[in-house]
Amino acid sequence: MPEIYTAQWYEALREFLNRNSDIERNAPRGRYHVLATITGDSHSPYLMLGDVRHFEVMFVDGKCLEYRQVATPPARRECDFIFELPASVFEGVAAGLIDLVDAGLKGLIKITGDMRILIKHAELVNALYDVYAREVETLWPRGKPASAGELGALICRFDGAPKALRR
Repeated sequence: MPEIYTAQWYEALREFLNRNSDIERNAPRGRYHVLATITGDSHSPYLMLGDVRHFEVMFVDGKCLEYRQVATPPARRECDFIFELPASVFEGVAAGLIDLVDAGLKGLIKITGDMRILIKHAELVNALYDVYAREVETLWPRGKPASAGELGALICRFDGAPKALRR
């Protein structure tokens, strides 16, 4: 059971993504380079305000070839999708306490890329959420993250960090 934000956790995620038949079946064919930028906020016990983590994920024909943290993110133009979200939201999704789609619809996740692909492959998004929330057993040494209800008014739009998450 790896701790969140460790190399072992990223490797466990990659392995689960590759073993999940729903992901392979629902993923678009071809190569997709994804960047996720997680920004620390006052509600995260793991990333403090001002901390930033960048994750590079590479999918090829439904298989995850890479899932790793990088010190310097690739150029935005090199990425097919960019997801930017506060740490407390990411951690809540990883713990299965915050619904990924709901967070995206409420503007808590800023998404850059061709939305038609995400809409066309909606089952893939659900399968990805299941891997984070249900398949990977994450160790939470500083306590499990808060649920959406506990975080309060997370409905405001993401702009660096949702106003409800800034202090």
